[in-house]
Amino acid sequence: MKIMLVDDETLVLNQIRRMLSGYPGISVVGSFGNAREAIRQMPDLQPDVVFFDIHLPELSGIQAVELAQEACPGTDIVFVTAYSEYAVQAFELNAVDYLLKPLHQARLDQTIKRLMQKRMHKHEDMHSTAPSRILCFRSLRLQSSGRSPEIPKWRTAKTQALFAYLLHQRGKIVFKETLLELLWPELNVKQAANQLYTSIYHIRQCLKQMGIDAPIQNMTIQEGYILDTSRIRIDVDEWENGLRQLSGVNLTDSHSELRRLLSLYEGDYLQEIGYGWVEDERERLRKLWYLNARSLARFYEKAMMQEEALAMYERIQDVDPYNEEDGLALMKLYTASGRHKEAEKHYHKLDHLFSNELRIGLTDKLVDWFEHARKKLPPLAQ
Repeated sequence: MKIMLVDDETLVLNQIRRMLSGYPGISVVGSFGNAREAIRQMPDLQPDVVFFDIHLPELSGIQAVELAQEACPGTDIVFVTAYSEYAVQAFELNAVDYLLKPLHQARLDQTIKRLMQKRMHKHEDMHSTAPSRILCFRSLRLQSSGRSPEIPKWRTAKTQALFAYLLHQRGKIVFKETLLELLWPELNVKQAANQLYTSIYHIRQCLKQMGIDAPIQNMTIQEGYILDTSRIRIDVDEWENGLRQLSGVNLTDSHSELRRLLSLYEGDYLQEIGYGWVEDERERLRKLWYLNARSLARFYEKAMMQEEALAMYERIQDVDPYNEEDGLALMKLYTASGRHKEAEKHYHKLDHLFSNELRIGLTDKLVDWFEHARKKLPPLAQ
């Protein structure tokens, strides 16, 4: 395990180097009193761990860590500080550990043990062949190494929103100025920038811990970030590509696959994200699902596949309950299959919805059909 030391106190650097010399399999690849110089050397030295003094001149610990993660992605961080109040901040930044000055060998033992355990888990994850995925329908979840999808433990709601925005703009440069205005408009530039650096660091650590190979690249010249998703799978992209491949294929041959794809739409795109920037894409994907679902429902209806048609129209009405034409199609299918009570129940549900929420009545076409059906089929009214 290669370790880099960054502290502006020479005595502390010498002490840590001496203490680390007693551990087998550990080498100190560099000692620096200046954070910027250390960060410049990181791509060449490729440290596994950096021991950072959190209170450095020129750069704050937050900024130094953010730049270090860009210079050498995947590097673990251990904070060294003389102030106990920084311990909480260290864990907020997802550092592996923190050490208080003056250093003690017993406490360093705990840190080394923690680092070794983390490296062992990382090694196990690297041997898994299952691709990582990001799931965007309904809740935002991450799935790695063949495990079940998990909702990440984001530090704050805005950290989640930041990741979601970078994901939404994947492959494109997102300017820092845009992110500051979008997520922290109430703060001054310096405060907002600190929040941004902290959140970026937290996201990187979260992705690394969950085995998601989607690095956030810091575009220094353009002052922005790019989320690289080229090595992972994203459910929204897979879903839309699947629909695209079925385009133009006769439903007689493809209805089973189309039904499978439509079932993958578990909920709206980034459903829990309340920011306005997500609405256009959310509505586009919702319409895409609806158009394909309606096409499939009508195919089942014409093919006299009543149960399949009923299931599709029920799902369509769940997604878009305000469409009277689909509601009428569903009620006709209910009556055709002898389920008159369900037809009446759905009619009253639509009547309540339109009268109480939209403040308008049902169309004459739907009302006339229902009255005719009640007269023609007495069980409907019982």
